[in-house]
Amino acid sequence: MNIAFLYRITHALLALITLYFITQYLTLEEQGWYYTFLSFSALIYLFDFGLSIALVHVSSIEFAKLKWGANGSIVGKNSKKYQEFINVAFTKYLKIGALYFIIIFPFGLMYFNDSETAKNYFWHIPWIIHVILSALSLLCLPYLSIIEGSGNIKEIYNLKIIQIITGSTLCCLLIYLKYPLLAPSMLLLSIFIVTFLWLLFYRKNNLPKITNSLNQYSWKKNINSFKNKVGITFLGSYLFIQIYTPVLFYFEDPVTAGKFGLSLAIGNMVGLISSSWFVTNIPNMTKCIAKNNYTDFSILFKKSFYQSTIFLLFSIVFICLLYFIFYENKIFDRLLEFYNFIGILLYIFITHLINSIIIYIRCSKQEPLAIPHFLCSIITLAFGIYFLIHYSIAGLIISILATQLFITVPVSLIGWNKYKYKIY
Repeated sequence: MNIAFLYRITHALLALITLYFITQYLTLEEQGWYYTFLSFSALIYLFDFGLSIALVHVSSIEFAKLKWGANGSIVGKNSKKYQEFINVAFTKYLKIGALYFIIIFPFGLMYFNDSETAKNYFWHIPWIIHVILSALSLLCLPYLSIIEGSGNIKEIYNLKIIQIITGSTLCCLLIYLKYPLLAPSMLLLSIFIVTFLWLLFYRKNNLPKITNSLNQYSWKKNINSFKNKVGITFLGSYLFIQIYTPVLFYFEDPVTAGKFGLSLAIGNMVGLISSSWFVTNIPNMTKCIAKNNYTDFSILFKKSFYQSTIFLLFSIVFICLLYFIFYENKIFDRLLEFYNFIGILLYIFITHLINSIIIYIRCSKQEPLAIPHFLCSIITLAFGIYFLIHYSIAGLIISILATQLFITVPVSLIGWNKYKYKIY
């Protein structure tokens, strides 16, 4: 079985179990706080600014003539350069983690203090823990990305399966014990501890080495340009949807934010599973482009696209049928109303199509759609907040879908056609 698919199936099953615990043991208000905490931890990928994605692509190219030895040792010509690549990446993430904490910790204190429900919760210590663990989880990203890019996909996804099982188990336990604000931090804790133990016992030669030396590896030449373009895409993606949970928390109430967060989590779950076919083929597709083997690249891309799209379509239809048939069930009371929920699933499907185009282009270390997509996201955010304030949640979802269909999709298709014309 596709290891990425197995990971996403595991992730989906554990998400369903977590969903059960949330609906059984949290109030609607606690659910809102839970998903708002999760939205802030998602900001680590905004601070990452596309670097982890860039590392996967660059690593697949740099490792082409190398192989792994015992305990993470690197065998082959230019092995020192590749180790320096790992060291510099860790040093960069150390700075990113510190920056995340310095900015997000005080912002969260001010943000949650303004909530009328803040007096009902002892949230300060859970918030400190959440921000610290978010910053520490950033330190794991360079190792996970670089080793995945080198071709050791099975190793990384086995590690991720252990992380998600451990984190979800701890999360459900804390929800059951009535610690709803500590629960969101458990996956972050699991990511850090499991990654550290993995490095300590299986890859001690890759343990962190802080360095400022760029003699062996030119970071600016190989990483910065591509990373910044991917980062703009990441920023646009966060502004496009993730930001609305804390926005709803602030402008509406925790209950509405919680329903939106849970509905989005279900949509993201099926989107995550469907992306499995792309994820495992990205290193191979990148290598095909590097070798100018466009025929094999096209075959891999089309196969991944058709498999993932068909799976996603069937999943969306199945979920809608479940909602329609069992709408009186307590679980569905925790979601947005039926038509708003369908809007979230439509958003996930359209995003899948857009992301397919981005992956197609990104395999050649190009990101021509970064700025157009970022501008689309700014437009969506502006319209979204306006319609949210005047027409509540339904107005928000309609504005998101309208921007996607009439602005983002056409822009993506135009950019894709221009790119194809250049390389073929």
